[in-house]
Amino acid sequence: MERYLKIAKVNLKFNLFPHMIVGICLCLVTPLIMGVKNLDSVNTAKILDVYISLLGIIVLVPIFMPEEDEDIKYLIKSKKESIAINYLIRIAQAIMFLVIIVLGFLAYLKSGNCIFDFLPYFYGTMSTCIFLGGLGILSYSIVDNIAVGYMVPMLYYILCYGSGKKYLGKFYLFSMMKGDISDKKYLLIAGALMIIVGIFYRSKK
Repeated sequence: MERYLKIAKVNLKFNLFPHMIVGICLCLVTPLIMGVKNLDSVNTAKILDVYISLLGIIVLVPIFMPEEDEDIKYLIKSKKESIAINYLIRIAQAIMFLVIIVLGFLAYLKSGNCIFDFLPYFYGTMSTCIFLGGLGILSYSIVDNIAVGYMVPMLYYILCYGSGKKYLGKFYLFSMMKGDISDKKYLLIAGALMIIVGIFYRSKK
């Protein structure tokens, strides 16, 4: 257990922390782009779907980033723990931070007298974050390029923004701001599967 805590501490300091700062900055900038006071449920969902969902890309995609340095990669592979354990610890930390920051932002919206159902909107936002992050992780694991890991989910995001639900069906990202969160379960399941496959493939590779 002590070794796992040490892995988590090193990852937090050298890998996750910079992306946490970027994620926090996104949450701080969002109210400047679009007002977050006294919003109805539709406009609240718009902020969460369009802006806060990007946290999934920012926080989850870089879990393989330390291995960009060949020396670090070989050092990790030489240790007793499998590299998969490192990935699982990193993704657990990233998801934990994602939960905390999304909950914090929702609490901030509630304090601004925004009208929405807290738990369903938390579930919907997390589902979109997990899907976008999972898409990036899977792409990164296959191509072994962090730029592609960021690019693929961003292209999907742009595609959703431009084409609408007609073409993407149950995997449309912005269904919550259309007043429907029933399809978010497909995003959550698909995102979780992509994370699992991405980590498994990267570990074997």
